[in-house]
Amino acid sequence: MELSSLILLSTFAFCAYYVCVAFHRLVFSPIAKFPGPRLAALTMWYEFYFDVVKHGQYYKEIERLHSIYGPIVRINPYELHVRDPDWYNILYAAGGRRRDKSAWFVGRSGGRSIFGTIDHDLHRLRRSALNPFFSKPSIAAIEPLIQAKVDRLCEALAEHIQPNTEVELQEAFMALTLDIISAYAFGKSFGLLDQPGFSPEWKKAVLAMIESAIPNRHFPWMADIMMNLPFSVAAAISPPVAFFLDIQKRIKFEVESTLSTSTEENKSGNKNIFQELRDSGLPPAEKTVHRLMDEGLILIGAGGETTAQTLAVLTFHLLQHPSFLKKLVKELREAIPDRQSHPPWQTLERLPLLRATILEAHRVAAVITSRLIRIAPSESLVYQQWSIPAGTPISMSTHFMHLDPNIFPDPHKFDPERWLGDAQGMEKYVIPFSRGSRACIGLHLANAELMLAIACLFRRFEFELYNTSWRDVEITWDGFSGGFSSDSRGIRVKVIKQVY
Repeated sequence: MELSSLILLSTFAFCAYYVCVAFHRLVFSPIAKFPGPRLAALTMWYEFYFDVVKHGQYYKEIERLHSIYGPIVRINPYELHVRDPDWYNILYAAGGRRRDKSAWFVGRSGGRSIFGTIDHDLHRLRRSALNPFFSKPSIAAIEPLIQAKVDRLCEALAEHIQPNTEVELQEAFMALTLDIISAYAFGKSFGLLDQPGFSPEWKKAVLAMIESAIPNRHFPWMADIMMNLPFSVAAAISPPVAFFLDIQKRIKFEVESTLSTSTEENKSGNKNIFQELRDSGLPPAEKTVHRLMDEGLILIGAGGETTAQTLAVLTFHLLQHPSFLKKLVKELREAIPDRQSHPPWQTLERLPLLRATILEAHRVAAVITSRLIRIAPSESLVYQQWSIPAGTPISMSTHFMHLDPNIFPDPHKFDPERWLGDAQGMEKYVIPFSRGSRACIGLHLANAELMLAIACLFRRFEFELYNTSWRDVEITWDGFSGGFSSDSRGIRVKVIKQVY
């Protein structure tokens, strides 16, 4: 066969294949009948444009599509998105209702950790081993650890009073949360609170990894290449990537050290998370170095960034609302007459203004911008008049639920007092940790950190914002958690004085 004929035949076969694919997606697909733009139904390039070319903007485009097509929209050839807060518990179901993740959406993120696990049953197995460490009683038991790290943060902040230097809060709070989760997971802290400037390279590395998730979802081989580069090459291409590779090495060392230490050698009787996992009833395949290393990376990443961002944004809003802050400080002084005393976390939970502050922070900060995809593999779901075939990827987004003016009047306004009046039934619409069998495992740890940190900081110090405005904290793109504008200078404060 001549080369020209071969090229012609190949071109014809290529075109015929894509015509068939297009015809199937638009006509014969099980979700062809659902509303949405034809271009999104036809090709993933629609999402690619908003996600990669326009940098993390598909979450806003999805909201725009809902304003045109209604509460259920087909957002790509395979997936439906629902905007209806009262349907949330159907999709993110608990109990025995199977919910898989989307392999495409998870991609390389999470590896073989509970976050990266696609299959429902395997996720339950892996999560069952971790659940006991993140129950409310378990977090109450490690409250002295959390409080000790909060105290160390306060000591570090006190050092900024005399020189009156600025503090970037995301860096400070990330040092706090990472020191807590590293100590709990591995039995020894990373010690970031003791480092100059709270080790700002950690923030750069973690945020760079979040941002890289946008192109990596569409081109997963990019992550494979970057994670397998020699350290010297990675350092030349991207210092944050090189730093992340160094984090990987550090976590691998901690896991290997744990696995190489026998139960009998642990004389203290106080075992950390990975020692417990080593001695758990998980099958051997679930206790390999690489599997546990993936779990460690997720615990460090998830345990550090989102709570740190919530704390930083919450502090910004409190300093922007001095009249409410005055009331909160009064409540804290009455509950903590001795500024050095440590009321239990569960006592702090009963303080009305503090509790309302944390709840409003979860709502208005709206840290998780990503849609969360679930697949009911053996169950057809029903939404209004629509029957959704089993195996269909379906997603919802809590970010816009938290900022929905139909639920929360003046939704962008930070107003903790909205929770002090007749707010019965409204809390169910604030879902920062998702729900169901795959809800965030660290919710009690995060809430304990938020309560203890805010109580101590505002009972002991007076702060003021330093060259920080709403523009610096506004979420402008989605990389799973929301990112600030590229020209954001961070959330900066000055520590004015200690309060007695």
